[in-house]
Amino acid sequence: MIAITITPEAYDAIKPRLPETDLAPSKGADGLIRLWLDSIFVDQLAQMRAKGESYSDVILRLAKA
Repeated sequence: MIAITITPEAYDAIKPRLPETDLAPSKGADGLIRLWLDSIFVDQLAQMRAKGESYSDVILRLAKA
């Protein structure tokens, strides 16, 4: 498992697809949410990133499609 940080907007975009849990997401002092993902998914997100894009940018772009 690998931790990535994403914006609350990106989290809201994927929240319906995440496993149900009673735990609130871990939010850092910077306002970003720490999300633990299997390395396979992190690698896939990394491959989809365009230059200058964050993981949040990729998630939001994919959610719009």
